[in-house]
Amino acid sequence: MDIRSFSSPRRSKGFTLIELLVVIAIIAVLIGLLLPAVQKVREAANRMSCTNNLKQIALATISVTDTNNGKLPPGLGNYPSRQPAAGNGQGGVLFHILTYIEQDSLYKSTKIIDDRNGNLDTFSQWGVPNPTRIKAYVCPSDGHASPEDHGLASYAYNGQVFGLSYPGGWGAGNKLFPASITDGTSNTIFFTEKMTKAYEADGWAPGGNQNYWPDWGPCIADTADAGQPSGAASMFQVQPKARAGAGNRASSPHSGGIMAAFGDGSVRFVNDGVQPLNWWAMLTAKGGETITP
Repeated sequence: MDIRSFSSPRRSKGFTLIELLVVIAIIAVLIGLLLPAVQKVREAANRMSCTNNLKQIALATISVTDTNNGKLPPGLGNYPSRQPAAGNGQGGVLFHILTYIEQDSLYKSTKIIDDRNGNLDTFSQWGVPNPTRIKAYVCPSDGHASPEDHGLASYAYNGQVFGLSYPGGWGAGNKLFPASITDGTSNTIFFTEKMTKAYEADGWAPGGNQNYWPDWGPCIADTADAGQPSGAASMFQVQPKARAGAGNRASSPHSGGIMAAFGDGSVRFVNDGVQPLNWWAMLTAKGGETITP
């Protein structure tokens, strides 16, 4: 008799159903453990990119101001001359600083003839080609800024510093730097975050309250404009839900607070636990308030 006929049958290769389910369960647990860590790393990278964007915007603003005898660009208007002059720029703050964020060719491509500048050659917001996206103007955490959108910005300028052109006429927001910042440049916010399309229910800005960077959309805290809240009502929101009346405030796509660029070129993360009046004190340029650390 062949003794091989009494040997145990060989086990077939491969996993049993139970083994497969155990492996899947282990993988699911590992993914569950790793996902928060990956999200934290991604958010840290996004916040660093956002910091760099705001730093670039703030330093560009200081540079264009130094070049033009200390005159800050207006929230909306002619610049550097408030009066009609050939070669004036015409638009919002983020338009006027294009040359200083390595967008010189884009700025020069916007030349038109416009009656707001005495029918002279004008570099104008209305000459910006469509579509145009500026990487430095979009925070990577701002999921509302889709690639096909034209000219949106994740950042807003402080109307207490730059001012809109009205009341007072086109370009009346021109102020001197640092003379007009009596609270101190290190205590005064110049730019902060404002999510691009978080408040489409509002109609105060172009395109259903989108922040259209060549124009006046990305603005907060300008009390000359009836729609801009002041004092404690100006408090920023973190990852807000869309609701009417909130679009005129700063808003952050990050968790725990908001990024802000100050007049000295520094960029800081303001915790969402800050007192609302403390936030307003950082927005005013000459309020004389005491800022609590």
